[in-house]
Amino acid sequence: MNNHIPLPVMVERLEENRMPYGVLTLQDGMKILVTQRGGRIFGPFLDDESGGLLWANNAWAQKEPFRSFLESGHWNLGGDRMWIAPELQYSVTDRKDFFGSFRLQKQMDPGVYTLERTKENEWRLAMEIAMEAEVLAKGTKELSIERRIHPIDDPLRALSNYAELIEGVRYAGYEQVISMQEKKTDDILSEVWSLLQINPGGELLIPAAGCVEQNDYYQPIDDTLETRYEHHVSLKITGNRTYKLGFKAAQVFGRIGYFNDLSGGQAYVLIRNFFNNPSAVYAEELDYKPGCHGHSIHVYNDNGGLGGFGELECNGQTFGGNTGRSGAVEQLPLWFYVGDRDKIKRITYNLLGVRL
Repeated sequence: MNNHIPLPVMVERLEENRMPYGVLTLQDGMKILVTQRGGRIFGPFLDDESGGLLWANNAWAQKEPFRSFLESGHWNLGGDRMWIAPELQYSVTDRKDFFGSFRLQKQMDPGVYTLERTKENEWRLAMEIAMEAEVLAKGTKELSIERRIHPIDDPLRALSNYAELIEGVRYAGYEQVISMQEKKTDDILSEVWSLLQINPGGELLIPAAGCVEQNDYYQPIDDTLETRYEHHVSLKITGNRTYKLGFKAAQVFGRIGYFNDLSGGQAYVLIRNFFNNPSAVYAEELDYKPGCHGHSIHVYNDNGGLGGFGELECNGQTFGGNTGRSGAVEQLPLWFYVGDRDKIKRITYNLLGVRL
C-alpha cells in the first residue's frame, strides 16, 4: 500500500548491493533517484525523512527482504518505469490464455541499461535489446533506447496570477526525453509505454469528452470506483481491487492527473503531460477483443497481490510495420505540487480543467 521509503534508505539498499544509481536535485531542494536496474525513477522526495510521492515496493525498507527480492528477479521495484508496447505482443505467447502465458522478457525489465551523468542536471539511461514477438506479429525485434532525465520549469509560471497560485506551494518537475529506434523495419509494431506507480488513496483524473470510449481489460469496473463527468473521468486508486481500463485517444487530450492527500491538511497532485495523437495506431489490444485498439491511456489498480498500488500509464507514437516510422522521440513532462489542500485543488483546475 502506501510504502513511504526515504531516499537515504533506498540509497543504502542500492549501495549494499553495488547497484549503480543517480540522484537529481529538482526545484525547492526536492530530489529524485534514478536506478540502473530496471531504469526506474523514484521520488520526488520532499526531504531526507519523507518517502517519495511515487509508490515504492516495501522490500526497500530492510536489507534482507530487498536482497531476496533482487534474487527472485521480480520486476516490481516501483516508481516511474518504461516498458515497450504492445503488451499483448511482447509479453504474451497465447492470446487465448493471457495470464497463463504471460512472461515479462528480461531484456525489457530489468533490461541491460547503462547509466551516466551527461550534465550537472541530467542523467542518461540507454540500452540495446532484442525481444521476441509472438502475438499480433511474430519475430525478433531489435531496439535501441535512450532516456534523458532532467528538471523542467513550472508550467504555471507565465500566468499573470502565478505568485498567488504558487504561494505556500512546493513545485518540482522533471522530464524524460525517450528515443526508441528499430534496427530494421518489419511487421512488428512498437511504442514507448510509460507507467507511473502511485500510492493508493487518491483520485486519478483524466480530462476527456463525456462520451469517451473505454474498455475493461479484466472484470468490469463499477460506479464505486469510477465517476464520469461531462469533461473528465475520475477513478479511485485503492490498491485492494483489480481493474484495468483503456481510454481511446480520439476522446482524451494528453494530460492525466493524480490528486492525493497527505497529513495535516496537505495534499499533492502529479500531472503527466504527453503527446496524444489519435492518428497514431496505439496497437495494444484486449486479449478477448481482436482489432480493438487505439487506447493512448491505461489505468491499473492492484488488488494488493503485487503490493497494493495504482498505475497511471500512457503510450507513445507507434512505429514499425506500415506506419512509415522507424522510431519515435517522446517528451514526457511530469509535474508535482505539494501544499494546502485547497491550493492544490486550484492548481489542479488550472492544469486539468477539473474542479475537485
